[in-house]
Amino acid sequence: MVRRPVVLDGNPYVNEYYRRDAASLFADTGGNTGNLAFRYAVATHLVNPAFLPWSASAEAIKKAGDVIVLPLANQLGSHTDLGRQAEHIARIGLPVIGIGLGAQASELGQDVELSEGTRNWLSEVASHAPSDNPNIGVRGEYTATQIAKLGLANSSMVMGCPSNFINLSDDIADSVARGFRKKICRVAVTAGIPYIAKLAGIENRLADIVSKSDGAYITQHGLQMVQLARGEYDQVGSEVFTLSKNYIRPGSTDDEFRDWLRQHAYAFFDVRAWMDFLRRFDFVVGTRFHGVMLAIQAGVPAGCIAHDSRTLEMCQTMGVPVCLFTEIGLSIDQNNILDYFKFDHTKYQEARANLLTNYISVIAGAGLELANPLRNKR
Repeated sequence: MVRRPVVLDGNPYVNEYYRRDAASLFADTGGNTGNLAFRYAVATHLVNPAFLPWSASAEAIKKAGDVIVLPLANQLGSHTDLGRQAEHIARIGLPVIGIGLGAQASELGQDVELSEGTRNWLSEVASHAPSDNPNIGVRGEYTATQIAKLGLANSSMVMGCPSNFINLSDDIADSVARGFRKKICRVAVTAGIPYIAKLAGIENRLADIVSKSDGAYITQHGLQMVQLARGEYDQVGSEVFTLSKNYIRPGSTDDEFRDWLRQHAYAFFDVRAWMDFLRRFDFVVGTRFHGVMLAIQAGVPAGCIAHDSRTLEMCQTMGVPVCLFTEIGLSIDQNNILDYFKFDHTKYQEARANLLTNYISVIAGAGLELANPLRNKR
C-alpha cells in the first residue's frame, strides 16, 4: 500500500503575494525566500502531498498522511533549538523522512555545536525511520560526518539539496556550459545582508555590477532586504535604511538609493516566476546558494560566493561553480567574472546522477509514490 505524504512547514506556494506586505510573506517562507526552492522541489516530487504547519495537532497530522516529510535546511548548528519539534514528532508517532539537512559552522573543518533540543530532534527523526533505509537525506559529506559523530551514521545519506532536481532535463548542464562560453552582459545578483562586515566590499562591487550591466538585485534574507525590494521603505526604519544604503550603495543619497532599488531590486515568492525571470540574464552571482541554484535549474550560468560551511558544502557536493569570498577580487565585474568561476559539465552531470539515486532512495524507502518526472529517473 502506498503511503500518503504530509509535509510539515514546507509549503512552497505563497498565496496572494501580490497584495500582501513583506513581513507576512517573509514569515510564510520561513525567513528566507530561498527556502521556497527546496520546498518546491520536494512538493513536485511527491504525489498529492498534504501541507500542514508545525502548529497542527498530532491528530490532524495523522489524519492527513502516513509519513511525515520534512524539507530541511541548515538546522544543525548553534543557532537552533528544535526541542519542541522533537517532542511533537514523538507525540505524532508517524514515520519521518528529512530531506536536505545541512550542518552549519564557520568552516568545514569545525564540528557543529548543537543545543540539547536540536540533538533530541535529530535523534527523534532518526528513530522514526519508515524502513531500514536511511531516512535523512543530507547536503554533503561534512553533514554526514557530523551526524555520524552523534552515533547516527546509519540514518543519513548524502543527496545534496532537492533544489538540484527541480529541472530534471538532461540538457541543463549543456545550457549552463554554453553560457560559460559566451560574453557576459547582463548580471543578476543574489543579494546578501548588511550585517556581515567581511562581505561589505564584495557586496558593494556586486551592486556596482548590477548598475553597470542593467542587472537585477534579488533579495532573499532578511526581512529588511525584502522590504527594500518591495518599496516598503517606511517599514524598514531610518537606521536600518541607512545601514543598508551604506552597505549596498555607499555615497548615494537616500533618494538615489530608493531610485536604485526601484530600478534593480526584486523579491520573489514563486519559484517558477523566479526561474523564468533569471533567463533574461547572462550570469547570476552572489552569496545566496538557492538563488544561484535556481539559475542553474533554468539553464543560466551562475556562481556562488561561499563564506561559510553550509554554502561551500552544497556547492562542492553538487558541482555548482563556487569561489571563496577571500578569493574574490574587488575589481570583479561583468567582463572578468568568468575568471572566478568554472563549470565542469561532466562533474555536474555525474554528481547529480549519483545524488538523485540517493534522493529517490530516501523517498521510495518511505513507501511514498514518486511523481513524474522523478519516477522516470528511477
